[in-house]
Amino acid sequence: MQRAGEPACATASRLRPGVASWALIGFGIGVGSATAYLFLGGEYLWDIPHWASVVFFPGFLVGFKVKEWGLDKDVCEVVGVLAVGLAYAAVAALARLVWSATKRRRRSTALRQISG
Repeated sequence: MQRAGEPACATASRLRPGVASWALIGFGIGVGSATAYLFLGGEYLWDIPHWASVVFFPGFLVGFKVKEWGLDKDVCEVVGVLAVGLAYAAVAALARLVWSATKRRRRSTALRQISG
């Protein structure tokens, strides 16, 4: 969306309203849920429950890769938690963009039906 008095190229570099906030909320949910899983004694080396391997897949993937590099267990956990947060932030931002595009498409369809 272009503001009055802005050049036409100024809109390309600006984020859509709400995308950053949705990404921040997604990051918070991801970090919070992964941290809660670890604090509540969730297993992360053997016998990982199937639901946890799906929900926290990015964390397990990155955490195990960091463990292969020989870093400490605590570092692996922190990196895994941050990976889950970043993955959830990406999903939330993508969901916001899809929702915005769908809303805009419905609005333009409704305007075409009214004017046509």
